[in-house]
Amino acid sequence: MKTLILMIQFFTRIPIKFTVDIKKNDFSKGVLYFPLVGLIIGVLNSIVYCIFSRVIDGYTPFIVVIIFNELITGALHLDGLADSCDGLFSARKKNRMLEIMRDSRIGTNGVLVLIFTIIIKINLLYSLPETIILQSIVILPVIGRGVLSFVTYRAYYAREGEGLGSLIIGKTTLKRTLGAVALTAFISYMLLDTLGILAFCFCIIIGYILRRNFTRIIGGLTGDLLGAINEVVEIFVLFILVSFGG
Repeated sequence: MKTLILMIQFFTRIPIKFTVDIKKNDFSKGVLYFPLVGLIIGVLNSIVYCIFSRVIDGYTPFIVVIIFNELITGALHLDGLADSCDGLFSARKKNRMLEIMRDSRIGTNGVLVLIFTIIIKINLLYSLPETIILQSIVILPVIGRGVLSFVTYRAYYAREGEGLGSLIIGKTTLKRTLGAVALTAFISYMLLDTLGILAFCFCIIIGYILRRNFTRIIGGLTGDLLGAINEVVEIFVLFILVSFGG
């Protein structure tokens, strides 16, 4: 329970008035709870959708869901996506890419990718079959975090020294990774049956491809790149659900 609370506090802005005694290895232990953190976020997002979809039609409920999601997560993953794109698309050498990714200022590539990501997500959410909208909103962050639990296993931390990403990347055990993957698969199946499993399996492949390419380019993963992977995976989840959910 302590580790789950730590993960909720770390990955969300949900106010939990509970102090936990933190040790470095608690973060790597928390990989097991990634899907549960995603489930909590997804359930809250679905409640927001239910409220606003009763009074407003069209795109607006989905826009509100996206805004609410970023509020409770502190836009953590979008920030990672923007920083990653600023660095990776800078056409510089590895060390310079990592410097750019660490810079708190956002560049043109980061701004563009944020705009494109939000627009794509809203349109894919709007295109979902009506019968699976709620389940899809819930499953989205579950699969996103489930894939993160997979890609961190035996991954390399790209930076020298320590950072928040170094507490998780390459530090988790096979047992915890398999537990997180199994939990994600179970939740996905309970929500959307075989369609949920299909989406999760496809996104595991996407996550692996992204990790492999990032490792080739800069020698490993960073916290920012984990955020980027989460955002890309969520888009592919929606694409699968829109394509095969009818």
